[in-house]
This record gives sequence, C-alpha cells and structure tokens, in this order.
Amino acid sequence: MPPSDPATAIREALTADDRLARHVAHIKISARRKTLGMSMKPGDPGITLHVPDDARPAEVVNLLSRSRDRIGALLVKAREHAPDHPVKHYIGGESYAWLGRTYRLRLVDGAPEPVQLVHTGQWWMQLTRDAARQGAQPFTDWYSQEGTRWLHPEAARWWPLMTSGRPAPTVRAADIGRARWGYYDRAMHEVRIAWQTLQLPPRLIRHVLVHELVHATRPAGKPHGPEFWRAFTRTMPGARQDQRDLTEAGRSIWMGDVS
Repeated sequence: MPPSDPATAIREALTADDRLARHVAHIKISARRKTLGMSMKPGDPGITLHVPDDARPAEVVNLLSRSRDRIGALLVKAREHAPDHPVKHYIGGESYAWLGRTYRLRLVDGAPEPVQLVHTGQWWMQLTRDAARQGAQPFTDWYSQEGTRWLHPEAARWWPLMTSGRPAPTVRAADIGRARWGYYDRAMHEVRIAWQTLQLPPRLIRHVLVHELVHATRPAGKPHGPEFWRAFTRTMPGARQDQRDLTEAGRSIWMGDVS
C-alpha cells in the first residue's frame, strides 16, 4: 500500500540514507512553495524540510544528498546558538537579572511585598519564603509590574519618532509565554513585552519595544519584510546588529523554570 501522504512518502524515501534521515526532524508540505527549503532554529532536534506539494520523494532525497554541506552548516549553527536557560533553586545568593544588572537573592520572612529590590549596604533581589513556595509566579508578577513602569516613558519617547498623529498603543510587560520577546495585539492596539525581556540590558529591551511599536505603525508588506525593516532601521539604525545581540543574549536568560 502506498504512503498515505507526501510527508510520509518522503520520510520513507529518506530511510535509504540514514545519515540524511537522522538529521531531518520535520517535513512540512505546502501548496504555495515552488522549491525545496530547509530551516533550523537553535535548540531544534534537526532540520525542517519545506517541500512543494508536487515534489517527488526521489527528487527531495537527491537534492538533500547534494546539500550535505548546507545541512552541516545549519546543524553547526543551531548547536552553537542552542538555548541554555537556567533553572532557579531559590537559594540565598542566587543571581537574578533586572535591566541588565545582576542582583543576589535574599530570602526573608514577613516582608511587605513578595519580591522587592532592597538596599542594605548592597542591592538584593529579596523574596519572601512564603512566596518561594509559589514557583515563578511572584517573579512573573514583579517583572510585569516593574517592567510596565519602565516601559511607559520609553514608549512615549520612541512613538513620536515613528509616526505623526496616530494614537499610541497601550504598552505593558506581561507573561506571554516563552516563544516571543514581545507581541503586538492588533485587535487591542496593545504592545506586550515578555517579562523575561526585562532581564536584558536596556539597549536590547528598547530594541524589542521599538520592534513591536513598528508593527503598531502597520508598515506595508510582510510582517518582517523589507518595508518593516526599513521602518525599523529608520527609527533605530543599529536594529540588525541589536537583533543578533538579542539572539545571543537571550540564549541564557531565565525563562521561569524553578526547581
């Protein structure tokens, strides 16, 4: 019986070459594609094939066989930039980042707030022992609250440089998951910055904020196409380098995992 779908047929054809098969994690079939494509993000278990729906399995395998150098380069790059996010243990002296600076954890009883930055001869990230039992939620709330306060004057500074007369979006830090540094909600006309982003240096936080504000100006074309990048770099000339720095810095920040 023949395979029930093109992806299965390609996967079966790949089994003839184990060196290729073990490096292909996903196969995506698209009626819109005209050529075979390959992609791999840091942390992915292997490459993703993007295949036209009319491609024959033998053609895909043949093209992959001729693309071993490119596959190798994708694998090396993805492994070099694989995420290495820490797991927190809530032990006194553990390090926490806020606006690019590092603070040591201080566990206390009976403080007025679950999480606070306090100064007792040196700065501490203070956490109550009761709050420590709630996992990451106290920090999620603190970063969201303090991050929103930090973001408001920044957004007020950048928005007038990007558009004239258009109402500014609402801006806040929030828990939006782990997949994005920020998000523009078009329906709500609201920019949400991931609480994790507020651990980064201000330059990179501004990069994320301006990125989402550019989306709010609604540039023509694709979401991250040429028009978007023209608007972005017009406002922030170093945006492309900042994007590379964000990718590198973001590999090792805390995402909320607690032991």
